[in-house]
Amino acid sequence: MGSEKQTVSKNGGRHLKLNIGLIVFIGIFIYLIAIGLSYLMRNHISFYEVQQGWIVDSDTFTGFILRNEAVVNTGQSGYINYFVNDGAMVAREGNVCMVTTNAGSSVQGTADGSALMLNDSDYSDIREQVLSFKKKYNDSDYASVYDLDYQLGNIVSNIVSRNNINSMNQADSASGYTVMTADQSGIVSYSYDGMESYTQDDMTPELFSARNYEKTQLSAGMKIDSASPAYKLIYDDNWQIVICPTADQYKRLKELDTVNLQLQRDNITVSADVSTFQKDGTDYVSFSLSNYMVRYCNDRYIDIEIIWDNHDGLKIPKSSIVSKNFYRIPADYLQTEEESSESGFYSVDNDETVFIKPVIYAQNKEYCYVDCADIAEGTVLKKPSSDETYTIGETEALKGVYNINKGYAMFRLIDILYEYGDYCIVSDKTDYGVTLYDHIILNGSSVKENDIIY
Repeated sequence: MGSEKQTVSKNGGRHLKLNIGLIVFIGIFIYLIAIGLSYLMRNHISFYEVQQGWIVDSDTFTGFILRNEAVVNTGQSGYINYFVNDGAMVAREGNVCMVTTNAGSSVQGTADGSALMLNDSDYSDIREQVLSFKKKYNDSDYASVYDLDYQLGNIVSNIVSRNNINSMNQADSASGYTVMTADQSGIVSYSYDGMESYTQDDMTPELFSARNYEKTQLSAGMKIDSASPAYKLIYDDNWQIVICPTADQYKRLKELDTVNLQLQRDNITVSADVSTFQKDGTDYVSFSLSNYMVRYCNDRYIDIEIIWDNHDGLKIPKSSIVSKNFYRIPADYLQTEEESSESGFYSVDNDETVFIKPVIYAQNKEYCYVDCADIAEGTVLKKPSSDETYTIGETEALKGVYNINKGYAMFRLIDILYEYGDYCIVSDKTDYGVTLYDHIILNGSSVKENDIIY
């Protein structure tokens, strides 16, 4: 049998062998628990990444269109055909349409189906319009393309009208037709709704719901009765858009002379004159325009957006904003050193003048703002070319955020352009300010400047 070795002390007791591995394991375990508890008990700091942002302060409305327009009725029953396009301009006594007793007497293109005959004047008019458009065209004003379209369409309509009349004059007069001419120059429309004579005096809140709105569309070849509408004539390009706003919107608009409107269907922004009126205790606002009327000559209702204000810059949460005191120094004490061309101040101490160059964080016409850590309170500054002095002491709080890009909280100035909800838009051109994709403290009050951020 083998003998069992034991370590026995002199007094007869045994020594326990210490397991070094177990001790190390227990130590590491305790350390990890301490780290975990420390993490759980720590005030967690959340950050926000600065994003590009913009805000448009606007309201949308459905407007009611008023125009100087009238429906023209036919003097006989029959089948109607048109010489000019819908939305085209017609001259006074110009041919608009023809009413025939025979359903087959349609005049599309030319009365006899022959090709259009263009003379030198026609070619000259077309060339002039295209060259004029080419000179004035700008990518930012794409809507001018529509103007060219209408102008060329009017020229073609006049050519078609002339060819139709020439062909009909050669036709047998027994075919039976009546040509209707415009009593005034204007824009021709082939739709009507019975509201052509409406003015501001006819406005009611119910008019602004298009739910039960009905419009009649005329088309070539239709049979119409005597004394029934043949076409609508709009006498000029001036038009009004009337809205029925809320009390707050009315108050806001009443203070304005002009406003920017966005015509939502075409995404066109126009400037309009503003006028207000009341009818039977209801507030209304009218916007007067002189452009783009022909685009909406067949519409009675139009969706618009009033753009009150718009800003673009950097978007940050309001919770990030903090304030910091800066020394406020009169701007006329700031000067440029001749040798270095650097800006600073002349400090007077014991009859000795020293040029100091603290960082100017912000400046306006009246004051310069210097970090309180960069210059001592009580420092005496001397005004250039004068015996006047200024003693550092006055402070002013400037707004900013804490930038943590370098692992600690650095104060950065902000210039707030616009506030909305929980966010604001700040300038991206502020000296010592924030830039796109900066990391800033989400809750600015949770840290102090120069705190290390874990």
